[in-house]
Amino acid sequence: MGKIKKIYASEIVAVAYDGNEINNFEQSEAFWIYAVDGDKIVRTQILSLYPKDIKDAIDKFNICAIDVLICKNYSSKSMSVLKKSGFKIYTFDGGAKASVKAYAEGKLAEI
Repeated sequence: MGKIKKIYASEIVAVAYDGNEINNFEQSEAFWIYAVDGDKIVRTQILSLYPKDIKDAIDKFNICAIDVLICKNYSSKSMSVLKKSGFKIYTFDGGAKASVKAYAEGKLAEI
């Protein structure tokens, strides 16, 4: 999946996934990965994080060329580590696809 960015999309967005709703970063064991080109979703995939710690998550996000993370909430420690690692982070409370649509339309503010 590392080449998805070059082939399909201008940005790769990871959304914390727990059934139908977005989850908190620290509680997420899986992320929907969306390849976004402009305001269109061009490809989706699920990324599982087992075992999950922040270092392992960051390594997997980098392998997948993730640019953006959307979660319901983040701890202050996670937020700091993710931002230092170069990720744009956002919050959203609702469905995963709706969050990516809001992001692509410029309706989410980076935290």
